[in-house]
Amino acid sequence: MADNTITNDVEGLLVGPSRQGIPDLDWLRSQLESSGSNDIRMVTLTNPGNPTGVSLPHEFLKELTQLTKEFGVWLVLDLTYEHFDIHQNNRDATRPAVPYPSIDEEHVINIFSFSKGYALAGFRVGYLAFSSKNNGSKGKGTMAYEQMIKVQDTIAICTSRISQIAALGALAAGREWVYEQVKTLEIGREAILDAIGSLEEIIGGDGAMYLMGKLPDSIDDKVRLQEA
Repeated sequence: MADNTITNDVEGLLVGPSRQGIPDLDWLRSQLESSGSNDIRMVTLTNPGNPTGVSLPHEFLKELTQLTKEFGVWLVLDLTYEHFDIHQNNRDATRPAVPYPSIDEEHVINIFSFSKGYALAGFRVGYLAFSSKNNGSKGKGTMAYEQMIKVQDTIAICTSRISQIAALGALAAGREWVYEQVKTLEIGREAILDAIGSLEEIIGGDGAMYLMGKLPDSIDDKVRLQEA
């Protein structure tokens, strides 16, 4: 994946390389080592991935957490597709009872949404999870939360009441209800995997609702193929 920058001649967004949907942490380390103290402020990651459909293992997230902690940069984890961790890659061996554990570190912000698992897209409801850890004083997670509350206080609108009521109802239904709905997607997922199984390279299928397949070089991927 090529590097990407925001316009105005300011390098605001850097997209690193990945292989089979797995980000290259060696590349990230080299960028952190070569950047000045103010160059890289935050690293973001979506897991399970959209649009890759890859569910990165919990050990990978822990390694990424340690790397960003080492260089003192924020790590923002978008966990919108937490319920679609098909093979339970994100189970933490030390906490097997927790289906999809948050990362409990001062510099990590965990983002969750009701849009996918609870089918509430358009209701615009979600939540954040911060760490309460500290080193004898107020922790970074607590300070980040306080600053966000200040920003929210100046916003004239918020999530509608009906959306909040729907979200509470979703929480009452619980994770098991969601997992039962996710199971209904299995037939389609297996059918797609079977249909594209002959392709040279396939990414995804174990997270979110996405699959990516590389067409043969002889085929123009801009042309719609229709079976006669």
